[in-house]
Amino acid sequence: MTSVLNAERRFATRRRVRRRQLMRRRIVRPALVLAIVVTVVGGAVWAAWSSPLLAVRSITVKGTSRLSRADVLAAAKVPFGRSMLRLDPGRIRARVAALPAVAAVTIDRDWPNRLVITVTERHPVAVTVNDGGAELIDGTGVAFATAVDAPTGLLRLDLGAAVPGPGDADARAALAVWAELPRPLRSEVLSVTAPSPVDVTLQLRGRRTVVWGDPAQAARKLAVLRALMTHPARTYDVSTPDVPVTKA
Repeated sequence: MTSVLNAERRFATRRRVRRRQLMRRRIVRPALVLAIVVTVVGGAVWAAWSSPLLAVRSITVKGTSRLSRADVLAAAKVPFGRSMLRLDPGRIRARVAALPAVAAVTIDRDWPNRLVITVTERHPVAVTVNDGGAELIDGTGVAFATAVDAPTGLLRLDLGAAVPGPGDADARAALAVWAELPRPLRSEVLSVTAPSPVDVTLQLRGRRTVVWGDPAQAARKLAVLRALMTHPARTYDVSTPDVPVTKA
């Protein structure tokens, strides 16, 4: 009887040992796998974030003519050798977009080592002359460059204040009115006077003047102006389109 009890105890002991060993395996194996995964992922993150494998080695600048590559790079402030993953395209874009001659900019990462900066420059459609020279203005009314002499072929603006500066709103209003004109009428405009954003006047060929007022109600003012211009006059005042005035 004693031998039977001893055998049962030995069997129970072996079973407990096997159970413990099995539990250890179940715990150790996932922990080992997790440790391997963490090591591999950590190494990959380090390689991408800190190693020279994805470091910036070249920067391509596209779309410039007025600006130089050096101008764009100086504004972008991209550190060579930094990981591509650590760059902030939004901040780079904002710094380049702050250049007066830049209308738009895109930043693209060309993996693994090249950054591409594509610039859309402003193009002059108008000019205003002041003591500092001729300020070139794009179609949205932004003054972005200075020339010694006013280039030919650009719309002349006479504003109430200097640009860039207090006259910016005057320039935006003048170009907003000019942009609403149909091409045939726009070609007749020699200059635009805007002493304030609500007092825009067009000087046309043949010594004709159109008093437009503010840029609001453009479609209504244009319809009234077309009707008025069927009769010869020196001045067409559509600033209040419901009560238009002509002067011979």
